[in-house]
Amino acid sequence: ARLGRNAREFERRANVSAAASSSSSSSSAYPSPYALGGGFGRSGEEEKKEGTESHYEGRVGGEASHHHPLSDLTGSASLRVLLSNHHEHCVRTALRSAREWTVTQAQQRVDARIKGDWELERREILGRGIPGNRFLMGGGTAADGIGGGGGRGAGMGVERGVASRVPLLEGGTVATTTVAGSRSSPGSDVVPSPQRMPGNTEGWIKSHLTSVDEYLTKSSSSPQSTSSNAMKLLASLQDGVRDAAGHDPSPNLESASGYSNALSLLQSIINCSTSLGLDLSTPALNNDKHVAAATGVMGACHFFAKQFASHVAEVVREAELSGLHPTNPRNNALGSAAARDVCAYATIASGRDVVEGRGGVWPCLFYSLRCGDLVAANSILQQFGTTAGGENMSHIDPSVANLISQLAQLQQTQETIFGDSTNNNTRTVQPLAQSLLYPSQSMLQARRSVSDLYQRTKTRLQSTATDQEPFLHYRMACLAMIGGAESISEASELEPSGLVKTVEDYLYASLWHAIHLADDTAAPSVAIGGLGAGGGLRKVSESVARLSVLVNQWGPSYFEQDEPNTGRDSAAEAVAYSARGGSLGGAMHSHNKVPPSGGWAFALPLLASQQYATALAYLAEAGGGLGLLQSTHLGVVMDLVGLSIRDSTLDELPDAVSKELSQQTLLPMLVASYSASLQEVDAGAALKYLMLLSNKGKFVKEQVQRLLLETHQFETLAGTLQPDGSRSNGALDAYFSKKEVSALLVDAANHAIRVGKPNVAAELLVLSGRFGALFELMNRELASYLNASTPEDIGKRQFWFNAASQFHAIHLTGGRSYVQTTLDDEGNIGLGNTFQLLMNLVIFFDRCRDEQWEGACVLMDNLQIFPKTESEMTVKVEAFRALDNCVRRVFHHVVIAAMEALCHLFRTLKQSGGQGASAMNQLSTLDQSLNELRARARLLVTFARLLNLPSLGDSDTYVRISQLEKNMM
Repeated sequence: ARLGRNAREFERRANVSAAASSSSSSSSAYPSPYALGGGFGRSGEEEKKEGTESHYEGRVGGEASHHHPLSDLTGSASLRVLLSNHHEHCVRTALRSAREWTVTQAQQRVDARIKGDWELERREILGRGIPGNRFLMGGGTAADGIGGGGGRGAGMGVERGVASRVPLLEGGTVATTTVAGSRSSPGSDVVPSPQRMPGNTEGWIKSHLTSVDEYLTKSSSSPQSTSSNAMKLLASLQDGVRDAAGHDPSPNLESASGYSNALSLLQSIINCSTSLGLDLSTPALNNDKHVAAATGVMGACHFFAKQFASHVAEVVREAELSGLHPTNPRNNALGSAAARDVCAYATIASGRDVVEGRGGVWPCLFYSLRCGDLVAANSILQQFGTTAGGENMSHIDPSVANLISQLAQLQQTQETIFGDSTNNNTRTVQPLAQSLLYPSQSMLQARRSVSDLYQRTKTRLQSTATDQEPFLHYRMACLAMIGGAESISEASELEPSGLVKTVEDYLYASLWHAIHLADDTAAPSVAIGGLGAGGGLRKVSESVARLSVLVNQWGPSYFEQDEPNTGRDSAAEAVAYSARGGSLGGAMHSHNKVPPSGGWAFALPLLASQQYATALAYLAEAGGGLGLLQSTHLGVVMDLVGLSIRDSTLDELPDAVSKELSQQTLLPMLVASYSASLQEVDAGAALKYLMLLSNKGKFVKEQVQRLLLETHQFETLAGTLQPDGSRSNGALDAYFSKKEVSALLVDAANHAIRVGKPNVAAELLVLSGRFGALFELMNRELASYLNASTPEDIGKRQFWFNAASQFHAIHLTGGRSYVQTTLDDEGNIGLGNTFQLLMNLVIFFDRCRDEQWEGACVLMDNLQIFPKTESEMTVKVEAFRALDNCVRRVFHHVVIAAMEALCHLFRTLKQSGGQGASAMNQLSTLDQSLNELRARARLLVTFARLLNLPSLGDSDTYVRISQLEKNMM
């Protein structure tokens, strides 16, 4: 628009100038427009604006064109030149603006792409770097997966990783930090959730069952050695996993490695507690959450340290076999093989020039700390370190050497500074007060001095280029670790170094720092078994709880690879979900996809951060049948050794009490679910797992009843009834007394009756030897279907009649008297008489249904329940009142059926003219026979009125029998 406006104005000015030039000599009566200062009718403001624009355009485009004064512009040629220059200037300006915009957008895209790639790489590192990934869960080989600080390798690919930036464990407010979960209260009943076991887990199932069987056998012979037997069970499970992996195809390599790591972690926690003189099963220890949390931290650190030490030794051996010769001859002077391996590994991971040149002793010292071996660190310092000089090369500040020397003395002959995984009562127990959890005053003073050095090194690192002093990261990390000033996983200055590259590194660094938060403000006393109140360990407990909050907030999707969001941001919800009686594998049914790691990518960090309940619940939920197997055995071992299956939480967290109550149902649900998964194949194996919860008596009995009722494998579980009336031993007899087994069978029978399965109840009662209860059940069922009319009821009556007949033939004939003896001892001999009466009444009704009226009347006469004369009326009424209640309730059907039989017999006899009377009384005449039938009918009507039958049965009984009596008149 501006270009068009300027073009028009320039053309008009050129025309006016030409006209003025041609008429300059002539005069006019009218003044020129210029004389008035009008300037083409524009205002002064417009002229000022145009002048400004022209000045800007001339300044910008002055390099390529020259703008002449307007007075010099004459003719159309000058105008075309001006327009051409202006157009060229506009195009050049547009191109320059477009180029600047393109460069800006390209840079923004590059920055965004770099940021995105960085985020993907960070998540890949942390997602892949689950505990054990580097070593046992499909990580890279020694040649391509050995990381290190400084990022320099001796001709080898070195992985560079960075820990995630998360809030400091000791920072932030607790009030706004909560674990994701839902409010729930523990259910009174546990509903098992069986899972389908993968076909390739048969080896695991058998080996674990063998281990459980051995434990139960040892426990029955030596019940006092629960902890010792539990440790043997743990070791047997580990051996079983290795053996099954060697013979059968593993269901999931990552899942198998994660499970093996979890068992090792649990073993490390138990052994470290033992080496500290603590018994996890002691109630005092369980009640002191700070002491329990601190010992768990020591065990977890020991596990990660030994895992890394094993990795170091493996890498060094492989490097030696490949001809790299990482071991320097000067390392031979070191006293321990661990120290020599650490120095060799530092050479591989960081480069020989760093270790032997500018790096000095710091890389070796760092990897010694990562292995948790302060004895090796002290040996390296004594061999290569020097306390003289400045802070370069191998010069070590005296405070550092002093602190490491104290830590080495504290470690003594233990495998790591945290404890000993092979103690087994073979070494002297180190008291808790003399461990790393209760530092001495001299150690605290040395830590403060080292912390000051750390701050100076941190400042130095910020002002020094990494390529000038590549070892500075090692120095800073070592000072941070032994001084306890800051966790190396949280130091932003150490992010580029790659010293913390996996989740296991992050957890180890965080837990190491948590240990160094302990102080001596509340040294242990002898008030509670020598433990005290754990006041000095409160900060350790709180630090672990904050770490667990972070792990829960990250959720499984953060740790699992290629796992879509399943809708659960935190696995803590699984505990409340399972406590409400939900399926442990319920969420799996929605997507039917087991994570690549089988759930261990998230479960192991949860275990390390002492989220025991959440870890087991998530594993059983996410891992399918194999996850249920693994979580069940882990939970059983934890329970047997006394390790509380609960989550470590902050005191300020809401719903802590209700959550802990909900977690109490987790182990019973796991065991019951796994038992239910095995029961269809092997009921005996399912029973053995239930027996692992022998301390939960009521729950175990309820689950045994469920097992009996769902499998119907009565002979396997409870044996069979012998000819002498005794019961042979079944699987239950290995764990319960005869009396207890009988009670279990009776309780199961009662439950079967409540759910409408009386036939199952009858089988259970036979095995239990409670014949009184059995007769009561059969009498009730026979009476209920005595007058059956529908096909379904007729079928049920036939079933119970056949069952009763079979029972009678097996147990009440052939001189067998144990049933009568039992009934007599129980004072229930009347139940036997009722049983016989009902069996005869069933036959009576069958004869009536088959219109065998004479046979029905004969049978009724033999039963002698109706009066034949007036004199018998009182006796029969009293006999009726002595009958069992189940017979009295259906007696009106018996009266009506008897009256119908008399009526049909009367009609038949009357129509036959006496031919049919011979069966009744061959010597009587027809009239006498008919009169006798009428008399019996009148007695039956009178008898029925005396019994008050409407209060017991059908109110129309009198009407019906009266009508039948009239038919006989």
